[in-house]
Amino acid sequence: NDHRRINAKADRYALTAWCLQVLATANRREFSGSYEPGCVTREFLREVAQLSIFEDGPSRAKDLLAEHGIGLECVRHLSRTYLDGAALSLVDGRPVIGLTLRYDRIDNFWFTLLHELAHIGLHLDGNDHISFIDDLTLRGRDDKGADSKETQADWWAEEALIPSKVWEDSEARHTPNANNVIALAQRLRIHPAVVAGRVRYERDNYRLLSQFVGTGQVRKQFEDTLP
Repeated sequence: NDHRRINAKADRYALTAWCLQVLATANRREFSGSYEPGCVTREFLREVAQLSIFEDGPSRAKDLLAEHGIGLECVRHLSRTYLDGAALSLVDGRPVIGLTLRYDRIDNFWFTLLHELAHIGLHLDGNDHISFIDDLTLRGRDDKGADSKETQADWWAEEALIPSKVWEDSEARHTPNANNVIALAQRLRIHPAVVAGRVRYERDNYRLLSQFVGTGQVRKQFEDTLP
C-alpha cells in the first residue's frame, strides 16, 4: 500500500509477515458485534479515550471495539519492523487494528490505538483494499514524507485524548509538574499517562514525568492472547 509511516531501515518482508499474522489471528476470532461503516467518529474516539482512566482500560477498549465489530490484535513486533501499529481489513471488510506494544507504556498504547482507530473512521470505510502501517516514533520530526492521511489521524487522536482548546491554555502544558498533570487528567477523565506523554512529545524530552507513563502496564493485559 501507499500509506506507510515506516522507518527507512525496515524490512518490507518482515512488515508483510507481521500484518499477515495480525489478520490471521483476527480471522480466527468471533467478534461480539457487527461493524457498521460510519460508526467510528470523533465522539467514538473520545469514548474510547476515556477508558484510559481505568487500570484495565486497554482490555476494556478491546472489548468495546469487538462490540462494534472492530478487531484489536496485539502481535509482537518482528526484528527490523520498527512498527507500532496498523489499520487493516479482513477479506469480508471487517476492520482490524494491530498493535506491537513494543513500547510497553500506557501513553504509547492510547495514542497508537486512537491513531489507528482514526484511520478506520477517516480512511478505511469503503476502502477496505487499503491499509496503514505506522512507526509513530517518526511522527512530527522525522516523517516529512508522511501523507495528509497520517496528519489527519494524528489530529483525531490528539483531539480525542486532549482537545486542543483545553491543552493550549493548560497549566500542565506550561508548567508540567505532578500536580498539574494530575489535575488535567482528572478534568478530562483520562489517565495521567496521556497528559505526561503529550508533554514529553511536545518538549521532545522523554526523561520528563517518567513516573506517570505507566511503563510495563499494558502488555501484561494481553499476555493470554499475545502470539
